Amino acid sequence: MASTKIGHLPLRAFWRLVRPASLRSWFLRFFCSCVLLVVESVTAVATPWLFSDMVARLSGKEAVMAAVMALLASYTVLRMAGALAGPLRSLLMVPVRTALRERISLLGLEHVHQLGARFHQQRQTGALTRIIDRGADAASMIVDMTFSNVMPNLLGLALTFLVVLRVFDGWYLVLLCATLILYSAVSFLFTRWRMQARRERNQANNHAHRHLVDSLLNADIVRMFGNAAHECRRQEGAWQALRTAEARLQGLVGGSQAIRNSLIALATAVLLGMAIRDIHAHRLGVAQFVLMGTYLRSVYASVGALNYVGAGWRNARVDMEAYLELMGLVPEIQSPPAPVPLPAGQAHGVTLDMQHVSFGYDPERLILRHVSFTLAAGKMLAIVGRSGSGKSTVAKLVSRLYDPLEGTVRMEGVPLPALSLDALRGQIGVVAQETSLFNATIAENIAYGRAGASMAEVRQAAEAAQLGPFVDSLPDGFDTLVGERGVRLSGGERQRMAIARVILRNPRLLVLDEATSALDSRTEEAIQKELESLSSGRTTLVIAHRLSTIQRADHILVMENGEVVEEGTHRQLLEKGGIYAGMWRLQARRGSVESHSDVEG
Repeated sequence: MASTKIGHLPLRAFWRLVRPASLRSWFLRFFCSCVLLVVESVTAVATPWLFSDMVARLSGKEAVMAAVMALLASYTVLRMAGALAGPLRSLLMVPVRTALRERISLLGLEHVHQLGARFHQQRQTGALTRIIDRGADAASMIVDMTFSNVMPNLLGLALTFLVVLRVFDGWYLVLLCATLILYSAVSFLFTRWRMQARRERNQANNHAHRHLVDSLLNADIVRMFGNAAHECRRQEGAWQALRTAEARLQGLVGGSQAIRNSLIALATAVLLGMAIRDIHAHRLGVAQFVLMGTYLRSVYASVGALNYVGAGWRNARVDMEAYLELMGLVPEIQSPPAPVPLPAGQAHGVTLDMQHVSFGYDPERLILRHVSFTLAAGKMLAIVGRSGSGKSTVAKLVSRLYDPLEGTVRMEGVPLPALSLDALRGQIGVVAQETSLFNATIAENIAYGRAGASMAEVRQAAEAAQLGPFVDSLPDGFDTLVGERGVRLSGGERQRMAIARVILRNPRLLVLDEATSALDSRTEEAIQKELESLSSGRTTLVIAHRLSTIQRADHILVMENGEVVEEGTHRQLLEKGGIYAGMWRLQARRGSVESHSDVEG
């Protein structure tokens, strides 16, 4: 299993992850925001009252201008205070929202990197980036809506109800509350349908985005097979599914909104009709009628905002589900709670042994069967075999990308699961058959081998990997961008960069997983000399398909169907006349170093 699913990460545990180291700055911002919130809410309720009072005084038989002007001055001051309080409150919360979003994104990235290789083989990058982005956006949205919408509107509604209860007959408040209850009931009834529709929309969106990313990452294959039209048709089908899901979601949103708006319009007509009746009966004045209209607009605006918040929270909840589910996955490969320190050993070598190891990605179909070997510090072990024999799987177990189903792998006599992952992988440098490069400069890609490396060290590593002439020929030199996954470089150039990166890393255990397979004979010969220098006195594990590159190995394992069928030195294996000798003769007939087909894996 790639990970153990524990369901959604509990919100309390999630808060412990995202909370800052010090809450003082957040608390101060929250406190100031609440003070401004009270100012904003009080002014929102008080200004209509002052306005209606001005209307009443101006409608009277003897309007006192001094009193009216005093009311106007108070009205202006309150309006300005409210106008300033809202933006200031939002400004105070911007760093909190930004920090929260950044924290959640980084936590998601860190957690994804901790999940095992099996997990990443089963998930697509496009879907993971969407999950992390949506989770971060949802958390930021919740904070924003809480302090920008929920608290001010709830406080404003409470103050408005108090004013309505004091100025108007109790039946006005009863009808207003009944309207709000019906409004909330309609919203609640549509909630489940909308949440399910949003989940379906998100799934369709993930699928469309996933296919788009996959198609672009494999653009060369698409062009070589002439399948651009096919890819466009597949993408069009994905977009069609997304359009259908989006249409259903928006239909539910529009239907809910139409019913709620109709309910508000009907309630407004009834309340204003009651006010007109009371004016006719001389129980209310024109000023109170103006106040009623103003407060109704305010109440419905607040209710609409709260409904928007409710919908936003529900949407955020759906978006957070996938993120919390991702964060709830327990990595298959973890550092132990109390890791054992790795013994110092030799400066440039470690001992490595594998005893009775069996492994399979599917436990029912083993790739390795009872594999055992011992690699002494400073020695070289080579593993060869036909395609699918399990050679490269050994390298993955040594790096602890996977744990064996049976048996033990040890470094310096310590089982790998007893070591911290950082300590283990800090000892290993890998040059694989498929080279991974970042969409960055040549210098940055080489420097990735060791944090803090100087430019002089980067140049030295590049020269050692025979990259010097190539880099010097480029207009931007080491500042040349290599493109996504190194697409601007040839296969050989990418491989030489990977070798330079490991040279810079200077590991105690060097793993060469068909490291020169993409190079021509002349470049391979030059690189082999540098690799021989690099591996001298350093523990080296070589996965090879060109047997000429492993003649100097201290020990060679020949694998077939996941088992070690022959072992010995190059000379001993030739003298046995077995599988290795047959592979050697076949490669010799084909030109020795150029043969690929019979010994890949």
